[in-house]
Amino acid sequence: MNVTIKIKDDLVKKARHEAVDDGLSLSGWIAQLIDEKLSSKEPQKSLLDILGNDEIAEIELDLSRNQSTSRELSFD
Repeated sequence: MNVTIKIKDDLVKKARHEAVDDGLSLSGWIAQLIDEKLSSKEPQKSLLDILGNDEIAEIELDLSRNQSTSRELSFD
């Protein structure tokens, strides 16, 4: 897919040199940067990750076993 972006001339020159140093075209280098950025995002935390988090270790929850009533939990 082709995408047109506007970049300042001096930034393009610097980026082009980086791309050449990495053995890539400017387009390939930018695509690689985008891919690396998107791949490095922290995945969504599961409930187990959150419950194992030391930052919330001091929170006290009353989780009675009475299933006839529902309760709303808040992790503020």
